[in-house]
Amino acid sequence: MTVGAKFCAMGAQEHRRADHAPYIAAVRHSIETRDIRVTDVRTTTSGDGRREATLILRPDDAAFAERVRGEASASWDEDNGWSLLVRHESLASHVHKGLGVVPDPEDVAAWAVVLLAHPELTPSYEDHPFRDHSAEDPGFEARLAQYAPRT
Repeated sequence: MTVGAKFCAMGAQEHRRADHAPYIAAVRHSIETRDIRVTDVRTTTSGDGRREATLILRPDDAAFAERVRGEASASWDEDNGWSLLVRHESLASHVHKGLGVVPDPEDVAAWAVVLLAHPELTPSYEDHPFRDHSAEDPGFEARLAQYAPRT
């Protein structure tokens, strides 16, 4: 008696990574609707695969009660979320938004306005990283993918 066996080939499911550029573009648009000009945007991937972005901000002086001196940049990475760096001469203030890696673009823009206008009122949330970019995370990928243009 011969016993037959069936083997099913299991295809390796490719881990799909969503492009972070559309999310960053949505945040840029939200920031610019609040009279903060974004003069440069860099979306990159680090050597170890972490998606990152930096936006150079130039607030409109007329939009703020006091002139925002120095330079400001908003940074994002998929492990830690958003942070804002404001430099005034030799002093620098680096504040982390906290509360998640992919907050709504409108929320990021509102946070940036408050931070630029009143840095003393904005606490820095140091409870990051929120995730590990090297671990598969379909929920995170889905949140990023929702900003991709519809084809």
